[in-house]
Amino acid sequence: MSKFSSIREVWGRIGPYLGRYRTTVFLTIGLGAVAAVGNRLTLVLVKPLTGLLFPDSSGKESLAFLDRLSTEHVNPFLEQLQLFGMGPKGSAVFFLVSVMIGSAIVFFGIQYAFLRISRMLGVRMVADLRQDLADHLLKLDIRYHSGRRMGDLVSRMTADVAASLRLLSLVVEELVQDPFHILASFILAWVAAPEATLGMFLFIPLLAWPVVKLGPRVKRRSKRSQETLGDTTQSLLQMLSGIRVVKAFRMESRKSDEFRKANQEFVYETGRLVRVQAFYNSSSAFLASVGVGGILGALGALQLSGVQVFSGPDSMMVFFLAIGTMLASSKRLARGVSNAMASLGAAQRVMDIFDLQSEIQEAADAKNYEGLQNQITFRKVHFDYGVGEGPAVDGVTFSIQKGQRVALVGASGSGKSTILDLLARFYDPTSGALEVDGQDLKQLKSEDWLDHLAIVSQTPFLFQATLGENIRDARPSATDAEILQALEAADLGKFVSSLPEGLETPMGEAGTRLSGGQAQRVTIARAILKGADLLLLDEATSALDSKAERQVQGALDRLMQHSTVLVIAHRLSTIQSCDRILVLDQGKIVEDGTHLELLNKGGHYANLWALQSGVH
Repeated sequence: MSKFSSIREVWGRIGPYLGRYRTTVFLTIGLGAVAAVGNRLTLVLVKPLTGLLFPDSSGKESLAFLDRLSTEHVNPFLEQLQLFGMGPKGSAVFFLVSVMIGSAIVFFGIQYAFLRISRMLGVRMVADLRQDLADHLLKLDIRYHSGRRMGDLVSRMTADVAASLRLLSLVVEELVQDPFHILASFILAWVAAPEATLGMFLFIPLLAWPVVKLGPRVKRRSKRSQETLGDTTQSLLQMLSGIRVVKAFRMESRKSDEFRKANQEFVYETGRLVRVQAFYNSSSAFLASVGVGGILGALGALQLSGVQVFSGPDSMMVFFLAIGTMLASSKRLARGVSNAMASLGAAQRVMDIFDLQSEIQEAADAKNYEGLQNQITFRKVHFDYGVGEGPAVDGVTFSIQKGQRVALVGASGSGKSTILDLLARFYDPTSGALEVDGQDLKQLKSEDWLDHLAIVSQTPFLFQATLGENIRDARPSATDAEILQALEAADLGKFVSSLPEGLETPMGEAGTRLSGGQAQRVTIARAILKGADLLLLDEATSALDSKAERQVQGALDRLMQHSTVLVIAHRLSTIQSCDRILVLDQGKIVEDGTHLELLNKGGHYANLWALQSGVH
């Protein structure tokens, strides 16, 4: 892909955010144009004012359009003025100065409106960009989220999106208004001295050189700088989220060194970006000064040799003022282009996320799902995470009848959690089929399927919200009475009544204000409130002490009463009453039966039971 097409592609992705505010964009352009042209009005009034202040110079030169404007329209009007007893000349000077001040006030208001609207437009667009990015991330499947680097993702959501805001702000502010500044200054320069203005065009290619040669380099180095910023954010997040481990193993010095290394890499890459940006801006200013100096020297030589470049001091003064303002606007425009190039690198990193697609795709003809009628069937299901460790699930075949409680047991890495993830459709099988009432799960609407499914995991997760909000997430329309009923069923009734704020009690970050057993029972209350007919339990009590386990197990028993259940168990004593127990080893089902049947077989399950119960 060429550099140009890459920039065009990024802009093609960012540009539509402008399209959402088309009317505001046109208003911004209009205000910017009026403000840019209005700021040059002072130069238009120079001729009649100098004619009044220096009458001896009148008629000795010709400013073409400005002369005609002054002679035919402005001067007759000024000669009739009688203000505050100052006489015609004093009145005319007072009037022109008042016009200059009045126009400055008017165009100040227009410039203020332009800047306010343009910058808020940029803020709204970046808010849209951040929202779209969050929506897209939520649509990506578990495979992406399990492998992503949180620090880099946070950096893209914050620093890179902020850089994209700079790009959008530049587009609707500097890159819109400065061209109008340049155009207005050019017109005034042309009116004052057309031949001299034409000569100024000779140095325009010099100004374009930094944009063409250095712009793409700015973009590449900006992207690399943003990537190293993501690395530093990742290092910081890991260090702080694992602070207990860091403290316990006295890793402060090592982690500080790791962060310092990532930070120095960021400084190095950003330094490279700063160098090329500094050279870009400095070379633009240097080439502009050299070009203007050379052209003006040539014009001066022509004037001295008798070639009439300037018709008089008025025309030369207006020309130099116009060229000066045009040069200042050109420098700002070059700087804006440099910043835009830097922002393109960050915007590319944002767009890279939008290019990611979920592997879990909804079928075009997906069917509605209204609940389990008969059974769920795993038919020769294989699944491989693709990390070179072989299949996590290898040819598994079994069925779960409606209303059954089926337990999965086995060593770590035997495929238990993968089977639950497949049933939740966090992943699709590599081969084989997972059928619900004879219908492939891929052919059912994902939203309908998840509406009938609840998960209670080994590690409870609560949002940084109130107790009531955390439970209401399962069913947003639930009343407080229904939430309290779910809490009561989860053996949390007395606990809630002891809280001064009740359901409005904040849970802290990740539920840190609760004990492990309390947090787990809150997640069970959430599942109870949802009322799902399919329940997946992933070692929901393995991390708890005996007392907390008994409390949670009682809540789980009430939760499972009216559901079809697939449960992963670490403690075999909690699954004795299950209808079936499937024993897995290296992704295969090696035993299948009830608790008593498996004990009588004397195989894997019997050995596990003997180890846990102490019976040999």
